[in-house]
Amino acid sequence: MVAMAFRSGPGRMERSRGLCEVHFLPLVVGVRDFNRTQRLRCVDQPDFGPCPQPLPQTSPALPVSSCELNKNTRRCHQQPLATHLSCRLYQTCDHAVLLSGGWQELITYQRHVQNLQQFYRMLRTNGFHREHIKTFFAGSGQLPGDFEGVYPATEKAVIRNHVSYICRKQHCVDSLVLYLNNPTRNDGTMLLWDGNHNGLAELKERYSVGELLADLAGCRAARVLLFVEQSYGGVLAKRLRSSVKHPNVVLIHSGAAYWPTLHPAHCLADHLARVSGTSRLLESSAGLLNVTLAGAPCNATPPLTEAEMRREYQGCQNLPTALWYRTQNQNQNHRRATN
Repeated sequence: MVAMAFRSGPGRMERSRGLCEVHFLPLVVGVRDFNRTQRLRCVDQPDFGPCPQPLPQTSPALPVSSCELNKNTRRCHQQPLATHLSCRLYQTCDHAVLLSGGWQELITYQRHVQNLQQFYRMLRTNGFHREHIKTFFAGSGQLPGDFEGVYPATEKAVIRNHVSYICRKQHCVDSLVLYLNNPTRNDGTMLLWDGNHNGLAELKERYSVGELLADLAGCRAARVLLFVEQSYGGVLAKRLRSSVKHPNVVLIHSGAAYWPTLHPAHCLADHLARVSGTSRLLESSAGLLNVTLAGAPCNATPPLTEAEMRREYQGCQNLPTALWYRTQNQNQNHRRATN
C-alpha cells in the first residue's frame, strides 16, 4: 500500500511537475510499548480490493556490521558474509547480487519472494554457482525454499563492500548480475530497510544512485548487467548514459516474470528483443548484450554444445597461469610508473 500523489501546492508545481511523493504506512504503537510493535492492521471492506498479505518478518539476531562509510575512521565488527572468499586465485566466475524487500514489514509482500525465486532459479539454470549468488532481503534475511547466501538488507556497508570488492578484484568476475527490486525515492535512491522503525530513510538505510555508480565504477568484470524492477530506473539510466566510468555496464528495465524462459543458449539481445521495451540502452549496449548471460558468443558457428557451454563459459573457469602473472606484472609496472 504505497500511495503516490502529485503535489499541487501553489508555487511548487513547476519544480515538482512529474514527480511523486511516496508515503509509507505509519508505525502505530501502544503507550509504553518499548518493543514498538506495529498495531496498524488492514481490514477487508466491501467494494475495496482485498488486503495484501505481508510476509511474516523476524529481526536478525545481531547486526552484521557497524562499518561507518561516512566517517574518516572505519570501525567494523567481523562480518558473517566472507566477501574476501568470493574470489579465488587463478579462477574467474559469474557472480550475482540480488536486492529486494519492501523497506517495512507491512509492505513486504509475497511477490517480493516470488520475484527473487524466479530470478534465482534463472541464474542457477544459466550456470551460476550457489555460493556466488548473494541475496539481501528485507530485515530478516530469511527466505523460504532452497535459497542459500541470504542476508538482511539492514547493513548497507556489507552490500557496498561486497559489490565493490568483487568488482575491483582482478579476474574475479566474468558476468556480474545485479537484480534491484526495492522501493525508491524519486531520485532513484533505493530504500533498503527501516531497521530502527522510525519511518525515516536515514543514510545507512538508503542506497543512492551515486553510491551504486561509485561501487561499479571501473568494474573489472567483463560485463555488468543491472536488471532493474523498481520505480525511477530512468534516473540511473540517465546517469549511465553520460558516464565514462561504466563502459561495461548495461541497464535492463524488465520484470522477473520475463526471465524464467532465459536458457543458457539464449542470446541476451535476442531475448530482450522479444520483450518490447525491456531495455532502453539496447542500441548503445549491443556489444555487451550480444552474448548469453554467462558470456558465450551468440550465433557461434558451429553452435556450442551443452558440454562446451558448461566447461568454457558457465559458472567458473580456471585462468591460465601465464595470463594471471602477466596481469600482475602489468599492475606492478603501472604502480611504479605512477609513484
